[in-house]
Amino acid sequence: MSTGARKKWVGVGAGLIAVLAGLMLWRSGREDGPSAEAPAPTASDSASTGGGRKAPASSASAPVATPPPQDMLRAVPCELDALVEEYRQGKGSPAWRRYVMEQLRGILENLPPEQLWAKVEAEQDPEVLEALTSLWVMRFNLTGDSTVLERVLDKVGRESDPGRKAVMVRALRASDEPASDVLAKAESTRQAYRQWVKDPAPEVREAVVGNLKDEAGRNFGRTRGVAEQAVALASEAGDPKTAAGLLSASSIEAARTPAVDSVRQLLEKSEHPEVRAAAAKTLGTVAVGEAERTMKALTGRFATEGSREVRSAILESIARLGLSGAVPVLQKLKGVDPAMDGELDTWLTLLASQPQTWNLLLRDKQALELGRGQKG
Repeated sequence: MSTGARKKWVGVGAGLIAVLAGLMLWRSGREDGPSAEAPAPTASDSASTGGGRKAPASSASAPVATPPPQDMLRAVPCELDALVEEYRQGKGSPAWRRYVMEQLRGILENLPPEQLWAKVEAEQDPEVLEALTSLWVMRFNLTGDSTVLERVLDKVGRESDPGRKAVMVRALRASDEPASDVLAKAESTRQAYRQWVKDPAPEVREAVVGNLKDEAGRNFGRTRGVAEQAVALASEAGDPKTAAGLLSASSIEAARTPAVDSVRQLLEKSEHPEVRAAAAKTLGTVAVGEAERTMKALTGRFATEGSREVRSAILESIARLGLSGAVPVLQKLKGVDPAMDGELDTWLTLLASQPQTWNLLLRDKQALELGRGQKG
């Protein structure tokens, strides 16, 4: 072979070797990552990885996580004691307290009952006591065990502080079933509300009224037991503000005749105008079957009633019961008390548009009164 040919083959061989070497280096880079971007390991790195194996290096371009401010995220512990303290410390933040209360509900099902009740017995702060008692009442929702509520009644009976007593009564609102109705059905607990409605502390009586309003609001006042319990308690209450509040707590369209008769008795015989006015308004919510004789009772009382507040409530209930059909009844009342003729004319004007529901009539009345107020 000539010298020129040998040089040619040597050049070709060298080129092939260079190509193979480049290919091997490229494959090595694909498997291990680009070595140029990886920082050289330090002595401490070698030590922390056992001396032989190299810890994988982070990319130089990876962002560094910045921790959030301490006040932005607060870790919530999952134990009862710690959560109760979290609730206590959250006095200035209703949103935080609601969140902690959700955490407490989350552990309720697996919480030993006696552990929770011990916290209820020991607590002195009224706000924390209300939260703990509400949590305890939720056990009734889980188990249906009436002794859960009986324990609350027992503690209320032993409590001497009116504030703590009132919050425990309020805590009964945590029951899924209307607690006033549940307690009234059991022989051992039916006297509880009757005692509380006569309690010398106004905050306890207010808690009773609030409970009945809350329970009635869940079903638009159509729960018979709640409606009849509100009427029964109003009849027993010695304080007129409490009685009026109870009569206003629920409509009585679901109530039976004895309860309706009790409201009529309060309209006719109560010595307190605010109670008679509340009774008159409540009678405007009776069922259709009670409407006719209730209308007669209202018109009869209008003629003898001396309080303008009560007469105004009577006119409202007549309009509510009869809607357009109340026009002849209202017209007959004109002149009975000349001071009320202006209000009578207002109702007659509103009823002339023949509203189909009480809500529409009430809306029109409010709009009329607003317009008169702006002109005045």
